[in-house]
Amino acid sequence: MSSTASHQKILVAVVGVGLVGSEFINQLLSIPPQSSPFKLISLSSSSRTLFTGKANPIEPNAPWKSLLASSKEAADLKTLTAHLTQLVGEKERVALVDNTSSEDIAGMYPAWLKAGINVITPNKKAFSGDAELFAKILSASQESGVKFLNEATVGAGLPVIAPLKELVATGDKVCPL
Repeated sequence: MSSTASHQKILVAVVGVGLVGSEFINQLLSIPPQSSPFKLISLSSSSRTLFTGKANPIEPNAPWKSLLASSKEAADLKTLTAHLTQLVGEKERVALVDNTSSEDIAGMYPAWLKAGINVITPNKKAFSGDAELFAKILSASQESGVKFLNEATVGAGLPVIAPLKELVATGDKVCPL
């Protein structure tokens, strides 16, 4: 990776600003800007979208909840996709973080990945439901070269996917009981 690419900011769009999404946004904005590789450029709730773009990212101390609440832009994933795809076309690194549990939003992952938008999510719908959707996600990621990162919790909120991947990557075998 060139030094330019390693210093290039990752433009982040967040879909889902409820309990999990709010905590994610607050943690992302708590990283000191001079050391953060991220620029928060978009927030979407079920009814509104705030798209600030790369030139005017949401700042750490900004009242993001009130900014989103006062946005006149209705939530529209097709419009958001067009905005993000344009940024990818401008050679920007773009990641969409889906903090929802929506099947409809999970159904967008293949289109986002094909467009060059990385997808990060705790949404279980894409990885525990229809095997065809999962196959489309894998195919789109391989085709475009962008990543999808997912995690899920079970029981008392214990993460399971990353630990299992780490076990397999280090040579351990995971066997059924």
